[in-house]
Amino acid sequence: MRTLLTVAAALITGAASTGCGDDLPGQPDAAPEDQGLWPELGEYDHPDDFPREGCVAGSFEGVAVEGVYHMQVDYGDFQSASAFRLDDLGGGAWAGVIAGRDGATAGVDATDVILRFENDDLEILRVLDLCSRDADGTVHGSYTTCTQGECYQGEATGKVIDRLGGPVADGLTLLGEFGPWPVGISDVGITVNVRVADNIAYLARYQDGLRIVDVADPANPVELGHLPVEYPDSGEIYNDVKIVDGPGGRYALMASDLTGVVTVDVTDPSAPAIVGHFGTAPQLGEPINVHTVFVDGGKAYLANIGRGVEIFDIADPLAPIRRGNFRHPDAAGGSFCHDLYVSGDRLYANWWDLGMAIVDVSDPTAPVSIGNFADYGETSSHSTWVTQVGPRTIAVHGDEQWGAHVHIVDVTEGTVDFGNSLAEWETRPEVSVHNVMAMGDRAILSHYQDGVRVLDLSDPTAPVEIAHYDTYAGYSRDYGYNFFEAAIGIDLDVDRGLIYVADTHRGLLILHLDR
Repeated sequence: MRTLLTVAAALITGAASTGCGDDLPGQPDAAPEDQGLWPELGEYDHPDDFPREGCVAGSFEGVAVEGVYHMQVDYGDFQSASAFRLDDLGGGAWAGVIAGRDGATAGVDATDVILRFENDDLEILRVLDLCSRDADGTVHGSYTTCTQGECYQGEATGKVIDRLGGPVADGLTLLGEFGPWPVGISDVGITVNVRVADNIAYLARYQDGLRIVDVADPANPVELGHLPVEYPDSGEIYNDVKIVDGPGGRYALMASDLTGVVTVDVTDPSAPAIVGHFGTAPQLGEPINVHTVFVDGGKAYLANIGRGVEIFDIADPLAPIRRGNFRHPDAAGGSFCHDLYVSGDRLYANWWDLGMAIVDVSDPTAPVSIGNFADYGETSSHSTWVTQVGPRTIAVHGDEQWGAHVHIVDVTEGTVDFGNSLAEWETRPEVSVHNVMAMGDRAILSHYQDGVRVLDLSDPTAPVEIAHYDTYAGYSRDYGYNFFEAAIGIDLDVDRGLIYVADTHRGLLILHLDR
């Protein structure tokens, strides 16, 4: 069982009942003469504005609190992972980042750490009050988020995210790195995925678009081309990339959150050009949000946030033909497919809140659900890759959240273990796994701040880490904007023993697997 470092939460529907901040029943403002280091900033600006149950006086006495933190907030009905950063400016001055909002103000004393961001124009308020600290460094407190006068409050648990101990690399060697592009969560983009074909790497970079890099010499990558997103003013992002060949040349399929799959002619990598789009809007006129794409057997399988899984024949990438659609039979409301893996006539679809659906797609016009991996705890099913280990067909399945980790799932059809977890593996609860790939008895994981991890699956009931490379160095004022930072996307060149890594901040890294 995974460990969730959270506790029960209080939910405040402020707009409907008590309002925000200083007007909460039982939480009066301190008198001005009692403010001390807590200046009057407005709502939620003093420790007395927050629940005090569980607070421990002196928890932060003599403790260095500067750092990048991950945070889990329990709102009662649901939990949410986030990040924040505390910056010691010297002379008793503090600042930081909270929930991606830069320029937060902060106050620190022996008992409380308060981090606060307010934007009057957007009517946004985000405030964190930490008031206890465990011996292992885990911090606890209250998190309040207000938008247009409606406030929600939950109990927060956090921990500093330093690089894991030990050597930076073990069993993996960095051959080359390429990332001259600027990094920004809200403007120029982060690197999120990579696919390599014939020694050319194709990178999806959020608002920045598609970057194309020659990696024939891993020690000296060279950029060949760049294609911006079509609608930068609308904040369009490219979240995924896959490479296909067709009668007219080579194409990159980019997963857009506005226009579905964007087909880009990359036959000449120095001059990429958009030549088409495909995918179906949830309703006429709505954006087509395709989160990920999987290509297998001349078909493209789209994780369409509004439609489920769409199946297209792409024998000719310039003339895709829609063949079918699969939606999880238990999906309702905002339930969505996040990612997927396909092998032959089997689809393994990661439904964020419902687990992994196993689907027969031998007839793409009429997909049929044949099994599930579900009901294993807090479900945030994100990524799957299927491989053969001895007589077993196994799925390496990863969730994405605080407490998220890897399950080794038996998907050998016709056996008693079909759809059941054989083993679990994690680095630490506060850092999430992201993408998964597997070849034979090896699984390769992009693991955000815990870098790249390689598992030996020769005994699927007892996975063992055999190699790692940490792409994240620890506290820096470039980080702390998001729970999901550092090693995020991967691709493999099995013949050369190479792992290509898309890192949100560093760009492209090329690693060699030494064992």
